[in-house]
Order: sequence, then C-alpha cells, then structure tokens
Amino acid sequence: MKKLVLFACFLLLCACAKQPSPLDSGPEAQARLASRWQKFMAASEAAPRAPYRLQLSLRFGAEGDTRRVTALFWGNSDRQLRLDVMAGVGAVIAKILEDGQHFLVYSPSENKGYFYQGSARPLLRVGVPVPFDLGHLAALLNGRYATVFGDGHSAAAELPEGLARYELNGKPGGSVTLNAEGLPVTWREAPQGGKGWNMEIAYDDAAPPLPRRLTLTHTDGKRAILLVKEREKPARTFTAGQMSLTLPEDAPLLPLSEYRAQ
Repeated sequence: MKKLVLFACFLLLCACAKQPSPLDSGPEAQARLASRWQKFMAASEAAPRAPYRLQLSLRFGAEGDTRRVTALFWGNSDRQLRLDVMAGVGAVIAKILEDGQHFLVYSPSENKGYFYQGSARPLLRVGVPVPFDLGHLAALLNGRYATVFGDGHSAAAELPEGLARYELNGKPGGSVTLNAEGLPVTWREAPQGGKGWNMEIAYDDAAPPLPRRLTLTHTDGKRAILLVKEREKPARTFTAGQMSLTLPEDAPLLPLSEYRAQ
C-alpha cells in the first residue's frame, strides 16, 4: 500500500511539472507581464520584410508511422508564397502556391492541379499536420509573431522558470507562452471537443534569434517536426515568374478535397 501511495505521489508531481501553475498576480507581476508583451510586439515589428528562401525538413505522422520530406519555401514577405515539397533528391511531389485565401497544388506524378479558396487550414487538407496556412507559417518562421498569434490577450500569468502565459484574443486563439525575451516558446490551441494542437518553438543562435524547429502534436496522435535547415536572403525580390505556378495545359484542375497525399 505504501508503494502505491508513493507511486501516486510521483505521478502527481509529474503532472504538475508538465502543467506549471501561475505565480503571483499582483500589480508588480502585471507590470512585468505587460512589459514582456511589449517585447513580444517589438520583436514582431522589428522582423525584416524582405525576400527569403528557406530549406526545410518535415517529419510527420503518428507514432510508429512517420514519413519525411524536404521543402523549399520562398516569398517576398507579401501574400504570395511558394512551396515545393520533395520526397527525395530532386523528386518534387507537390508544388504549392498560396496567394491570400487562394491555394493551388500541382502534383507532377499525377499531372493534376487542386484548387481551394477559403480561410480553413489547407496544409491539413494535403496531409501535412501543420495547423496554419502558408501565410501564417511564413510569418512565424520569419519572426512576425503578432501576425500569427494576434496583438491582444485577455489574461496573463507568470509561470515558473521565467515563463509567462497569455490567453489570446481572436484567431487562432488558445494560449501562447513567452520566454524572458518575449519570444513565443509554446502555443496551445483552444480545445475543440477536448482535442487540439500544441506547438513548441526552438530558436537558432542568430541575432535576433529566429525559429529553428517547430514541434507540433495533436491530441489524436498526429505529430510533426519542422526543421529550418538553411535560411537564404536573396539580394533581389523574386520575379512574378518565380512566384507563379503555371499548370500544364493538359492538367485538370480539381477541388482540393480530392487530393490524396503521396
């Protein structure tokens, strides 16, 4: 019986460690929380608006059944974005264009195009478990955090280990945890029917630091690890041709709901 009690205490301690409780919420704490949020906003506003090209590695799936792809992701810091997904050296399995709420995928192996227009999460529809559109993913990877998480919160609390949690207004909602520098290190989606996404963000050693790894998990078992392998800063903006995605004349254009990930 004594062993059972000790084991139960151990489990309770582990649960507490995973979900830290808020600390003092007095006036001084509120002032510190406001100051940290200002750092968050300042970091977002200071992020460069310039052409970029990112080399990415993405591993995703459920435990025991994962796959790995690489990708090139580029843009001019505007609404038009391009992403090429590759399963091997030079083997492109999907070419993606997003321009605002217009989302186009071309599958070379099928010679088919897939189109979607709306505000849902199109990457989830093509089998990539990342709960953002390309615009928000680009903003996150390039340090424009307020574009992703919003510029307002309804409540805040200090946590152990120098962290602070903010309950977010609007979309995507949920809560974001900031470190002492005001950088987001975790995001928890507001649960829908008891289910939702969690994301952990790790940073590189650049000045200023930018996200190097995103670790995403869902309560249904899906998970994804996105790693930024290389960042390029082109001297010139990408041309209209480099940002476009033109389908072959014989490629049919189908609704995205018919796309099946390879």
